[in-house]
Parts: sequence; C-alpha cells; structure tokens
Amino acid sequence: MSRTTTDYGARLAQPEDATRPFLALGEIRTCLIQNRGTLSQPTSVALMQLTPGSPVSKVDRPVRRVVSPEQVTGVDCRLQIAREGRGRAIGTVLSHAVVTNGRILQGTAHAALTKATSDERREWQHYLRRRGALEVLGSPKPQNVIDGYLTDLSPARGLDLTSISDRIIDTVQQSNLLNHSTALRASTAVVRWAATLAPDAKPTVGILKSDLSNFHVIRLSGTPEDLPMLIRFCQEFALHEWLLTTVQDVIIPRAETDIARDRDPLDALLFALNELVPLWMPPTYLSPGMKALWDALESRTHFSLLFGRQVSRIRDLRDQVRIRPLRRS
Repeated sequence: MSRTTTDYGARLAQPEDATRPFLALGEIRTCLIQNRGTLSQPTSVALMQLTPGSPVSKVDRPVRRVVSPEQVTGVDCRLQIAREGRGRAIGTVLSHAVVTNGRILQGTAHAALTKATSDERREWQHYLRRRGALEVLGSPKPQNVIDGYLTDLSPARGLDLTSISDRIIDTVQQSNLLNHSTALRASTAVVRWAATLAPDAKPTVGILKSDLSNFHVIRLSGTPEDLPMLIRFCQEFALHEWLLTTVQDVIIPRAETDIARDRDPLDALLFALNELVPLWMPPTYLSPGMKALWDALESRTHFSLLFGRQVSRIRDLRDQVRIRPLRRS
C-alpha cells in the first residue's frame, strides 16, 4: 500500500468509561445510480425513503445531497483482532444511503465500539437502546482491533460491514423508480475506515491506497464528538476519489482508444464534463475541522490539482473530436 498521512499530533488515549466509544469502524461504497438520466430532487427524496415515516435529509447547495434514514442492523459476530486472535462484538450497526446530484449513490455502514457492560451477552433490548454501538467483550488493544478490521480480506467471517453497505446499495438500485440503465460503465469504489476516539484527541487522518483495485483504507482519530464529522469526511473522500478514478482511469483511456480506432467518444466526454465535473466540491465549507483535514489532505495529495488536469485533458479530447468529426463504429 502507498500511504498518505495527515497528522496533527494527536495520539490515542484509553477510554474513560465503558459506555464511551473508543473506536469507530466503517465502510463506504460509491457507484453510479442505475438510471440513464439525472434524478430530480423529488425522485431522489422518494428513492431515499427507505423507512416509511422516517425523515429524509436533503440539501440543495452547493451540491444536491439526499440522505436516507439510518437503518439498524443487529450483529453478534467475531471480531478479527491483529496479534491477539479473535474477539466478539455485540450490538447494532447503522447504515444509510446518499444520493449526490441525482447521479452518484453511496452506501455506508458504521458502528462505534465500546467496552462490554457484561461478560455475557445481554438481551437484545439492551443493545437496541444504543443504536450504532457495538460492545466488545474482553479488553483488546484498540490498535490491534483497527489493524485486524482494516486488513481483513474476508469480512464475512466477522464484522461484515461490506455486506451491510452492499445491501443498502442493492436495495436502492433495485427500486422501481430507476430505469436500471446507466450512461457510463464504471466500477464501484470501496473506502474502509477506522477511527480511534479519545476525549483529548485532535483530528488526524491517514489514507492508504490498497493494492486492490478501487479500494482505499483510512485511519483517523478524534474525539467521540468528532465522529459525525469523521464519517462525513470519509464519505466526501470516497465521492471525490470515485470521481477522480472514473475520469482518469475510465473515461479518458476509453476516449483515447475510441479516437485511435476512429470511433466517436463525444457522448462519454460530455457526460464527464456536464454530469461529473460539477460534483467536484471539496467540503471545506462544512466546519473548521473538516476544512483543516481536507486542506491538509490536499497539501499531501494535490487532489484537486490532479482532477483539474484530468478535466483539461477531457476538454482537449472533446475539442479534438469536434475539430475532426469521427466516424461512429
């Protein structure tokens, strides 16, 4: 893995009490919505109404964003713990879907880990009162829990946030509101993340590019109160990484191949310029903490600069096609 780390100097502290989360784990999947056209805001809202009667969150500016109500999944599972073996976690996982600008779909699952309040499993009613909290039996070292989770290539054997985030994607994509066709073939990208939480921790983030295609790993830290911001940071990174990868590794290479073979790539180029490029909106406006994390990320990765270069290349290809119209195959 290649690694990019933004460290503000915070280190993990041990949890102060059993009910206070000391870790959070999550996974985000990002893909195109299976619909030929851009969804309107009312359709996006209807699509995100996964729980009848529960409110859907939405914003219109600077980018339209609609978020489904949280879904609750009960789990009693093995926890892969590096250097220590297996542990056990019992509680609930939260998951939700996000539609950005009627085009991009994200499925996200996450849970905060606390020490178990009992050495034995309690009634489900106890765990359901704390939505999104997993009680960890025993006293594993937090860093070992993180390493075990982030490197587990077979999550189905343990805390399977992959299946939970996948399931919410499938639920949305199978909706009758969609025509199940897309203007572009592009892969689903995965971001798996883990955060250490401590009362005195300052926000940090480290991002690793996995050897697996379209797979990134993020390590974060912060206070328990920072957790919503850290989750949003991971969602925004996942969205922007998907945009960059799709433009750089899918649209441009295909267009260059089409031109070389005397085929017309104009539709894909215009789709990128009109539908994807406007979504590049780093979330620095959300909060000072988010801005600090994103600015530091940009300083290490030159994320926006790289995306801007890909956009320039797309415009060059578009102009090239328009100047010398090609024969469609």
